[in-house]
Amino acid sequence: METNFIKRHKDSNTFIIDGSSFFDEPVYLKGNLIVGDNTDFWSDLIVTGSLELRKYVAIKGSVRAANVIIGAHSTVDGGVTTKQNCTVLDHAMIGGNITAGGDVMLRPNIRAGIVGAAGNIEVTGRIYVKELRAEKKIIARKDML
Repeated sequence: METNFIKRHKDSNTFIIDGSSFFDEPVYLKGNLIVGDNTDFWSDLIVTGSLELRKYVAIKGSVRAANVIIGAHSTVDGGVTTKQNCTVLDHAMIGGNITAGGDVMLRPNIRAGIVGAAGNIEVTGRIYVKELRAEKKIIARKDML
């Protein structure tokens, strides 16, 4: 894997991937990861820490991380699994299921399979999912524009 477009902040153990990058092999990183806009992953993305995907990121495989924020208009063809919380922002599409060990926040116009959370699921606006499974509460909020 070529790493000239990956930077690392040592103090926080955070990797930063420049926008408009691509990876043709599975990516596994020990630490946190921030992914720039318009980046493509042609396979799975696994991070031991927190993961933040910016806008228009495309992942052809699945995602696993401690915490995940999926940016607006991003796509994950597989599922998303977190040990803690998961946030899916406006117009993102998840081809598989979302499974979180904590809370899940879903913003307007997202698409996903089954959404399961060990904590709460908070929904804002209209979403398109097969089923919501929360061990605590499902909180629905009106879309505030």
